[in-house]
Amino acid sequence: MGLFGTAGIRGTLWEKVTPELALNIGMAIGTYTTGKATIARDGRTSSTMLRNALVSGLLGSGMEVIDFGLIPTPTLAWGTNRYGDAGVMITASHNPPTDNGIKVFNGNGTEFYTEQEEELEEIVLSGNYRRAKWDEVKKVQPMDIIDEYINAVLDFVEHETGLKILYDGANGVGSLVAPYLLREMGAGVVSINAHVDGHFPGRKPEPRYENIAYIGALVRELGADLAIAQDGDADRIAVFDERGNYVDEDTLIALFAKLYTEKHGGGTVVTSINTGSRIDDVVENAGGRVHRVPLGQPHDGIKRYNAIFAAEPWKFIHPRFGLWIDSFITMGLLIRLIDEEGKPLSRIIAENIPTYYLTKRNVKCPDELKSYVVERVSRVLEDRLTGEIKEILTVSGVRFNLNDGSWVLVRPSGTEPKIRVVVEGPSEGRRDELFEMAYRVVSKAVEDALSRRKR
Repeated sequence: MGLFGTAGIRGTLWEKVTPELALNIGMAIGTYTTGKATIARDGRTSSTMLRNALVSGLLGSGMEVIDFGLIPTPTLAWGTNRYGDAGVMITASHNPPTDNGIKVFNGNGTEFYTEQEEELEEIVLSGNYRRAKWDEVKKVQPMDIIDEYINAVLDFVEHETGLKILYDGANGVGSLVAPYLLREMGAGVVSINAHVDGHFPGRKPEPRYENIAYIGALVRELGADLAIAQDGDADRIAVFDERGNYVDEDTLIALFAKLYTEKHGGGTVVTSINTGSRIDDVVENAGGRVHRVPLGQPHDGIKRYNAIFAAEPWKFIHPRFGLWIDSFITMGLLIRLIDEEGKPLSRIIAENIPTYYLTKRNVKCPDELKSYVVERVSRVLEDRLTGEIKEILTVSGVRFNLNDGSWVLVRPSGTEPKIRVVVEGPSEGRRDELFEMAYRVVSKAVEDALSRRKR
């Protein structure tokens, strides 16, 4: 059936994500666990509809429901840890406005682990739900936790600032928290795209560089010390420094990984298969160790390796605060780091993080052809890179680590009909050479797969 991808259930409304599915997921959660279920939604046009169906399923299976309403995903996770036995977020995160999704959390705020998602899916497939008797149906309790959550973040970060910060909320639910959190910290805040609108009129909700490049000019024009951009449900965060330069995702991960490893005198950092060598460099130099896991499974990695920090591009988990992705803790700690160093962010990065050259690009590929394409690409690349390969990782797609420090990753997207191609090299020339080769191989494999399907 394949309901769950790398970040819960996600897809186009009516094609994959329907009120019927939401009802069944609610019934399955109430069959899988008992007690109180927290629920929240993002600002997408279909989220209220799906929320109503999901609540019906939760109530129908005997659970009590605490409704947090319209809030960010990290806030839902925090609230679940505080008030619930399970949590559910209606969101498609950074996907287009046509999409929606369902993300399920444990009572401690962690996203459901892979094995739990499989068990939940089995319940949906079987249709064997717990059904509450008429006198066992519980109530829905509305609860506003935004102010309480902001105070929890402030207590953890313990820092006041005078920085001027540009905030881009992507018309997502982060706008209900971030500007107020930053002002409570003492920052001067300029907000754009900070009203919730499920059509995402300001920009595409994914905070990758091509969608937010305009922020650089705004930083320079406003004289901001830092710019922060979020996605539709505010679990992702992207950053621009005081010069208006985009801070590469791996660089931001490496900066926090270095900070945590130095403070702990070592320890384990977990990151995803699509991240680069600068993370390994700074962690190993500080006496720590890096473990890579499939994309979408940093929480699994924390559990397995007892990590002090976990991250994948745009997503950061700070275990001392909570075992969920939390962009608000990330922005608070980044601001504190800038102030404590007494230097602008660009200088902190230049003095602490080595430079590597990375390129990533997607190739459209129907979901049912992904396995064939990755398998074929793996064989072709292994042949073409003969004599250069140091290690082959297959935790998510296939990654070739090469003798000169370069690496090539080809992996299927878990949320969209695409194959991701990621290449990093010690020089721009080496990166470009490897990327052009890998991208051609993937494109050809997709073309061949489509041709075979038409026969």
